[in-house]
Amino acid sequence: MSNGAVCAGMDADVIIIGGGMVGLALACALKDSGLHIVVLERAEAQVHYSLGRDCRVSAIVAGNARILDGIGVWKYLQSDASPIRAMRIWDNQEAGGIRFDAGEIDQSAMGYLIENSCTQAAMHRALLASDHVEYLCPVEIDAIEWFDERVQVKLASGRVLNTPLLVGADGGRSWVREQADIGCYQRDYGQKGIVATVRPQRGHRDIACQRFLPTGPLAVLPMSGGLCSIVWSAENSEADRLMAMSNGAFLSALNATFGPVLGEITEAGERAAFPLIARLAHHFVRDRVALVGDAAHCIHPLAGLGVNLGLRDAMVLAQEIVDARRFDEDWGDMSVLSRYRNQRLPDVLSVMGSMEVFHQLFTRDFPGLRELRGLGMRLVGNSGPVKKLLMQNSTGLNLPVPKQIS
Repeated sequence: MSNGAVCAGMDADVIIIGGGMVGLALACALKDSGLHIVVLERAEAQVHYSLGRDCRVSAIVAGNARILDGIGVWKYLQSDASPIRAMRIWDNQEAGGIRFDAGEIDQSAMGYLIENSCTQAAMHRALLASDHVEYLCPVEIDAIEWFDERVQVKLASGRVLNTPLLVGADGGRSWVREQADIGCYQRDYGQKGIVATVRPQRGHRDIACQRFLPTGPLAVLPMSGGLCSIVWSAENSEADRLMAMSNGAFLSALNATFGPVLGEITEAGERAAFPLIARLAHHFVRDRVALVGDAAHCIHPLAGLGVNLGLRDAMVLAQEIVDARRFDEDWGDMSVLSRYRNQRLPDVLSVMGSMEVFHQLFTRDFPGLRELRGLGMRLVGNSGPVKKLLMQNSTGLNLPVPKQIS
């Protein structure tokens, strides 16, 4: 990765702060545009291993797998991607619930479970051949200053970078968002998500399972090598209790909660936990700054859609930048950035709203609510067109998001 052409008077055409999956996806989407992109990352991400695998995973939906293919990443990633061919959802140990199968929408997989570190490594490989992307890590940023036609980023090394557009891709507690004086709505669920790699007695057959509990969902997701990844959302006190358990006690609790769907879960690796907080930035864009991924929106992980929203952010913003350059527009101006915002808000708000409805529906236990949930799942399961539309939308296949940058 080295320097390419830079617009007049600027050190970079776009500066991306944050070298996680969404920031790197944006860089990959722009790598062949001829623009000079600088990615600034404070430190390399630490990998938390569990049974030798990264315990932080993402379920990349089918539509976003096509995006990764379109930006040159999938070829480096597909060997690490475990297909999710079906999903089974229920809220008790009894038979029933609902099942979604990829074949119902003529797909071989609804999505793919991929370790976050593998996705980032594949994105780095895709960027290596580019002469237009500069990746600086570790790097310390001293200050950001906004001017009418540029943003100036001062590094601790003394280097000063000027750009027409700064992109914040630096996560839920975004420093860029704070520097741009953009507030956010916040919803603390009072829960933590516990993640770990586990080994079930029986094969998972590429089926993702999710059981809804009064305290939050427990997802068991298929990985390669006969392993599964768990994401167990629980109220803070219960999560702390589970994290404090010995490995044997945790396995017993996990088996008792999940049930015998995959036989006994015989082994669990190291666990990690993170707080569950939903956030929505008051503004996705300001003059010369755009937020993407968790910097713009964080959602409850019960459907695993957070990174998928971020990847769609990256693609829409990249296309707007390229289009603006083609028509000799200033891509840091609000006239361009507002187009990105207007395209992304409906998708983000609909997903966030759906997750909140699901959270309320499955964590409340009013009289008759369980029966109503069961009826609702049966109705959706038996309604072919409605179920098919729901699956196409949730897998990102129906959404008007570019699969590659033209």
